[in-house]
Amino acid sequence: MKIILNNSILRKTLGPFNDIGFVPTMGGIHEGHISLIEKSIKSNKKTLVSIFVNPKQFNDIKDFKSYPSNIKNDLTILKKIKKLDFIYIPKFKDIYEDKKKHK
Repeated sequence: MKIILNNSILRKTLGPFNDIGFVPTMGGIHEGHISLIEKSIKSNKKTLVSIFVNPKQFNDIKDFKSYPSNIKNDLTILKKIKKLDFIYIPKFKDIYEDKKKHK
């Protein structure tokens, strides 16, 4: 399992593959996530799980700041899943980067 921390590494890593399952999460990995990940592993050659708490999904910044996040715990759980290929943990700028750069 490879942990990817930015877009450039993500592009380089995933470039050769065309059958990738993607399970986006906001962390707090639980049985529902695990079920989706296991289905993706069975259905695709590679599986990518993301952990990104998106501040734009919150109406109130207080809710975003108080959202529970435990990346260590999430990684511990994900590392136990056999055949999970990639974990993507982007920063805000990776998700909302300037789109002009890639035209």
